[in-house]
Amino acid sequence: MGRGNVCVSGKYEGLYYIDNDDIHVYRRDDPFADEPETTLLKELGSADINTGKWIYDEVGTTEEEGDILECFIDSFTRMFPSFQRTEKYRWVRNGWYGDFCRRVIMENGLFYIAIEDNEWSLAVELLQKGNTYEDGYLSDDGRLEGLQAKHFQRYLDGMKLCLLERVPSIGARTGAWTHGVIRRDTYDQ
Repeated sequence: MGRGNVCVSGKYEGLYYIDNDDIHVYRRDDPFADEPETTLLKELGSADINTGKWIYDEVGTTEEEGDILECFIDSFTRMFPSFQRTEKYRWVRNGWYGDFCRRVIMENGLFYIAIEDNEWSLAVELLQKGNTYEDGYLSDDGRLEGLQAKHFQRYLDGMKLCLLERVPSIGARTGAWTHGVIRRDTYDQ
């Protein structure tokens, strides 16, 4: 699967991708070291990984992802106080027959912000309330759409800014099976 496979379908929905190169942690395979030497995947070449000198660190990766999301949530809720963190394990469906594969991390009266595994990246999605399939039915009759249209672009721009505070680059969907890259050092606010 490519980095841009996860997509959103609502009129006022959007997403960015955090590349696994910025999330996955590897540690040097040295059982005699006092402190484990760790690094991000982006710092390693294929030769480093293929020789077995570096091994995937599941605990380190979980902590790194948690730190990235915690920084994002903290920054975004300061920027937009109407958003609140949600229960740790709240999920929404991906389409009418889809799985509950989107984990909601924040919400306000109009939108959810959820994360979804995308094989090569982590998708951070802005999802319309009333456009998600909760418990097998559409949860709203479209009454929120006018307000969602008004706030959508501000929230999406805020997501971009807050994500780039913590990671050096993010992906943005540009079309079916394609994505572009937004880099912190070249991003004009």
